[in-house]
Amino acid sequence: MLPTLTWANRQRSVKVDLPKIRRIVEVALPMCVGKPRKKGTVLPPVVEITLLGEGAIAKVHGEFLEDPTPTDVITFEHGEILIGVPITAANAQKFCHPSDHEVALCAIHGLLHLLGYDDLTETERVIMHARQDEILKEALRLAC
Repeated sequence: MLPTLTWANRQRSVKVDLPKIRRIVEVALPMCVGKPRKKGTVLPPVVEITLLGEGAIAKVHGEFLEDPTPTDVITFEHGEILIGVPITAANAQKFCHPSDHEVALCAIHGLLHLLGYDDLTETERVIMHARQDEILKEALRLAC
C-alpha cells in the first residue's frame, strides 16, 4: 500500500510550482516503493514533505546532523522529508534543469532513504543516484 504524501511550503524565497512537483512525485512513488534497497522495507503510512528556506534548513541541519550549513534535503526515519528550496534552486541552475525538477528529485531522494538506500559510501551513492535519476526521468515522462 502506498503512503499518503503531505506537503507544506514553508519558504517564500523561491517560487515553485507545487502542484507540478506533487504530480511528479506521486507518479514516482510506486517506482520508489517497487525497488526498496533492503528487502521488506516499507514506507510509513504518511510521509511529510516540507519545503524550507535557507535559514530553516540550516538550523535543522545543524541541530540534527551537526552541520550548520544549508543543504538540499534531510530525511528522518519516521517519514519526514525536508527540502531546502534555495539550495535546490542553485543545484538546478548548476545542472541546467528546472528548479521544480530538482525539488522533485530531492523528494524522490528522501523516499529512497526511507526505503533503505544511503549515500554514505561511494558505491552506495552511485547506486542511489542512478536509481533516483532513473525514477525522475520516468516520472517526468509520465507526469508532464
